Amino acid sequence: MKHVLTSTGLLALGAVSLHALDPEMTRQQTGRPFSLSATVRGFYDDNINTSPRDEQESFGLELSPSAHLNLPLEQTFISLGYVYSLKWYEDREPHDIDQSHEFNGKLRHQFSPRHSIGLDDRFVATTEPSVVDEGGIVTVPTRLRTKSSVFHNVGSIEDNVGLSPTWGLSFGYVNSWYDYRDENVPGSRSALLDRMSHSLRGDLRYQFNPKLVGLVGYTFGLNDYTGDEFIDAANQAPGDLKSDIRNSYSHKGYVGVDFDITAKLRASARAGIQYVDYHERGENSVSPYVDVSVSYLYNADGSVEVGIRHDRSATDVVALDTTTGEPTLDAETTALYAQLSHRITHGLTANLTAQYQMSTFNEGENDDKDEDMLLLGANLEYRFNRHWSTELGYNFDTLDSDIENRSYDRNRVYLGVRATY
Repeated sequence: MKHVLTSTGLLALGAVSLHALDPEMTRQQTGRPFSLSATVRGFYDDNINTSPRDEQESFGLELSPSAHLNLPLEQTFISLGYVYSLKWYEDREPHDIDQSHEFNGKLRHQFSPRHSIGLDDRFVATTEPSVVDEGGIVTVPTRLRTKSSVFHNVGSIEDNVGLSPTWGLSFGYVNSWYDYRDENVPGSRSALLDRMSHSLRGDLRYQFNPKLVGLVGYTFGLNDYTGDEFIDAANQAPGDLKSDIRNSYSHKGYVGVDFDITAKLRASARAGIQYVDYHERGENSVSPYVDVSVSYLYNADGSVEVGIRHDRSATDVVALDTTTGEPTLDAETTALYAQLSHRITHGLTANLTAQYQMSTFNEGENDDKDEDMLLLGANLEYRFNRHWSTELGYNFDTLDSDIENRSYDRNRVYLGVRATY
């Protein structure tokens, strides 16, 4: 796997600079349980189609209204939000408009001092496919932008139960659904990336002291590709391989810690082994599983978070090995990420984000080939008062792939103003 630093524009962390809203705004800041915002941005994009060749540039305009509701009750917290985005490209034909709708919800309830539950959900409908993975760490780079609407929903439930002052249990379930409208063509996005995944987790926890928790856990995953279409656009398949050929079961066993090192410094770590069974092909794979993050509130005006995650990820790469007929099943991915937020003056805040992702493809013609992605984002926001602010930002995306005609660079600059009530 390569360790050469290449580039692109920060997955979920880059979303901070693209949509720097404040969904957690509370009564203390606004005097109301809700907030309404509207953002207008002008932007320049030098590779609007993420093309490895024949790069097309365009200026554009974005309009993004939003609404958020936060209700803190005695034992319950409820949060609901909606964000709409319309982007108009001055020089993109024939489709010069992208639109997206995002709905999100959160519920936290404390049954007792030892029992709490949390529910989260995020639904996105968009004509800009890169938007659907914002909010995650490991992303799926795609070679070219297409006029392809996509629906994505991710929902999760977490239940924490204290058995005693030192022992506890934590259970979790995550459901993720992707549905691309680019379909009915062999090798389409729908054929390669439509899927429903389920993840069931159970942890046994032990409180060594008030600051340190140790745990041992297990996660079962089910990845079900739902496109029901032929995956081979090149028609090289010796058989009729459809989307479900990449279905898999996964088993993760791990140990971990949550450690409040100081009142301002917190670390969380999980490490173990992942076994994946591609039952439709009779294949299996064993790989490490790592998820480590450290957050530091270094003063009242600034915070930083860094982390690393090693996991398996879906991919739009599928080219068959012409000798064995085996398709690419997935990729083994390591993602390193960082986010810095610092208030420079009373009204001026800077946000810097970075994510470097290294992937190695599993099986198929591109077996063991590498792909590196770097995402960088920088955002300056100046608040004139609690109702008005302006922002300036830059995002750089780059993909460096061993696969021919896949690598690209992309630069985006934007300037905007936001009104909040």
